[in-house]
Amino acid sequence: MSRLGSAILRFDSLPSTNDLARELAEQGAPEGTAILAREQTRGRGRQGRAWASPMGEGLYLSVILRPMLAPAQAAILTLAAAVAVAETLSADYALAIDIKWPNDIHARGKKISGILIESSIEKNELEYVVLGIGVNLGQREFAGELQAVATSLLIESGQRVTPDEFAAPLLERLDAWYRVALRQPSEIIARWQQLSSYAEGCAVRVEDGERAIEGMTRGLAPTGALIVETASGERCEVVAGEIRLRKT
Repeated sequence: MSRLGSAILRFDSLPSTNDLARELAEQGAPEGTAILAREQTRGRGRQGRAWASPMGEGLYLSVILRPMLAPAQAAILTLAAAVAVAETLSADYALAIDIKWPNDIHARGKKISGILIESSIEKNELEYVVLGIGVNLGQREFAGELQAVATSLLIESGQRVTPDEFAAPLLERLDAWYRVALRQPSEIIARWQQLSSYAEGCAVRVEDGERAIEGMTRGLAPTGALIVETASGERCEVVAGEIRLRKT
């Protein structure tokens, strides 16, 4: 297994680091290849949402993975990446961090980082996975509706950190947790739950476009799905959707 970030391709500007990573993966690029851009012109997050990626103000990183996992097990990689980002922000920059299931990293209730995993499946096996990570680093302020929901490392800590400076410890943690995810995924589940206030006893509403589930969170299933207990006592395993706090 190649160390994640053993080869880093750096660009001033790309439409999307994930898109380039997919192209390289299709061409046979080895596991661990990382793409780092100073700007994305068409950066995106979950559910096709745009990810604002101004020049030099964020970490825009994608890493090619070739895990020996079944497609149904791929969610553990999202959780591993969230743990790596959360630990980097808390341990290296002393931020109080929370993880919102499944892949948003918050500081003081505002989003500071997001994770997007895209995969290629061939004959019911993962051919490759592209792990995209965006972290707001240098923004002093956010415009429009982002002002109420987004924050940055500079805003939270007063520290101006370059993408390369942030990427180095992040890739080390990402490599370590990736190996744990493949060997002992239950350790990822346990660590994620330690870092997230959403994991247990949180009143939520989860919408996946077709249905909505309201109830209390009861931790994560071994697959990484969020367990929500409804008022009737039924426990549902949620594998995708938009989670919102619910007033009780």
